[in-house]
Amino acid sequence: MRPVSLQTFIDIVYVDDKEPPSLATIRRRCPEIPGAFKDGRRWRIDLDVYYETMNRRVRGLPECRQELGFLQNLAEQLT
Repeated sequence: MRPVSLQTFIDIVYVDDKEPPSLATIRRRCPEIPGAFKDGRRWRIDLDVYYETMNRRVRGLPECRQELGFLQNLAEQLT
């Protein structure tokens, strides 16, 4: 678990972007960001969860391990 602040998240994830999203934009989208959670009154983002989820999305895999297991079992039954 690597929880980081929203500003650190922007600095790490959007390092190559010339115009990264603003802090307010990220704060508003926190409920949709994988790994985001409330730490008291502040939002934080777990980078491990974020990168694992985004890696699965890029590869076209489901985000939930349970769903992945179901699909693998189904594929085995169909072959």
